[in-house]
Amino acid sequence: MSVLTVIQQGKRESVPFEGSVLLSDLLAEHGYYVPHPCGGRGTCKKCTVLLNGAPVLACRTEVCNDCEVALPQRESISTVTGGAETGKLTEHSCLCLDIGTTTLALSLVSLDDGAVVRTVTAPNPQRAFGADVISRIDHCRKNGVTDLQTVLLTELRRLVSSLCASFDLARVETMYVAGNTTMLHLFFGVDCSSLGVAPYTPAFLGERTCDGASLGCSQVDRVIALSGISAFVGADIVAGIRYVGIPEESYRILLDLGTNAEIALFDKNGILCTAAAAGPCFEGANISCGMSASEGAICAVSPDGSVSVIGDCAPKGVCATGLIDAIAEGVRREEIDETGYLEDDPMTVAGDVALTGKDVREFQLAKSAIRAAMECLLKRRGITFDQVEGLYVAGGFSAGLNVKNAAYVGLIPEELAGKFKGINNASLLGTVRYACDRGAAFPLPPAEYADLSADPTFSNLFMEYMMF
Repeated sequence: MSVLTVIQQGKRESVPFEGSVLLSDLLAEHGYYVPHPCGGRGTCKKCTVLLNGAPVLACRTEVCNDCEVALPQRESISTVTGGAETGKLTEHSCLCLDIGTTTLALSLVSLDDGAVVRTVTAPNPQRAFGADVISRIDHCRKNGVTDLQTVLLTELRRLVSSLCASFDLARVETMYVAGNTTMLHLFFGVDCSSLGVAPYTPAFLGERTCDGASLGCSQVDRVIALSGISAFVGADIVAGIRYVGIPEESYRILLDLGTNAEIALFDKNGILCTAAAAGPCFEGANISCGMSASEGAICAVSPDGSVSVIGDCAPKGVCATGLIDAIAEGVRREEIDETGYLEDDPMTVAGDVALTGKDVREFQLAKSAIRAAMECLLKRRGITFDQVEGLYVAGGFSAGLNVKNAAYVGLIPEELAGKFKGINNASLLGTVRYACDRGAAFPLPPAEYADLSADPTFSNLFMEYMMF
């Protein structure tokens, strides 16, 4: 038996282990989050830790003897759910959970007045196994689902216990859950490997119910997960559509800018949806100085070059909103040309934070996929921008998105910039609405998934929108 001594934020903990173990796996098993958004391939270098005083990549280093590892400060993601909180608990209540790829959000809801009592959030600990769903599907295929489910449920139990203790609540009858299709498979401990290979068949899509005890949530009697639409458009989008509402005489678009950009175009006659393979660009992965919206992240860049930093401290990196602003300003100043070429590579944003030509290209790939997919849906329905009543953008950074810059770099159409409505965590808000309307929830119109992988229109638009 060997011992790993873990040092973080001035605290030391001894972690016993046997044999030779991958350092990142050992840390994840004991609840320590070390980011490796590349999925453990050793390419992003973001899992660098100090092992016995020397820098190593946790995802590529095995330990077999007594050793000591120093970890960076715990990350606290700045997240906005968009729901008001009353702080007042009534007789009948429930819990609503959104399992985001990056963040977990849990709300205690008063069913008597349909209001959120309080919401707590935390990073999704599965990020230790990769930043995006593809990385986690791959981990599940190679190693099984157990460790992915275990870290998620461990963190969930902590959130439930903390939230209930705040209101002296011994137990809750029902917890409603939404998330993308992969997240719900992992939540229930269902092998999601089939979601990573054609024909991308989910084990389940319909509403799923179990008792809380089967998931180790002793304070919850029953768990109900909302239904999804396809392997790539899950219950989070269904919840979002319920929150936005179905228009009577026009169309609406719901765009969820997460690690997998999901898009739905809908009216009272039907829902047409797709997923754009945008990659984890907006979560900070694949961007050399990218990071989540946590302390030290540049979240806005002004035309005069000044920046806003979360936590009002020295900049450590750039999050999604800052990335969009920085690239927009770079294009305006002609430091980035229309093809994405950087005249001076890297381009300084502030302090030691800079963007490389590869970073710009990662952004181009993401924004082009999203923009092309959105317009493909409009073309398939045979409608114009004028017939779209609103562009509802969900995601952790939608509240801080500079719409003018997003349109300038081609992420969203100029024609829809004036119809933009940021709604933060639409999945959580929609799940709350679903819970409050239980038994009388309005039926959704028929849903259809559009596979754009072989669509020549998508391919042509994708190439066109790569340009600035």
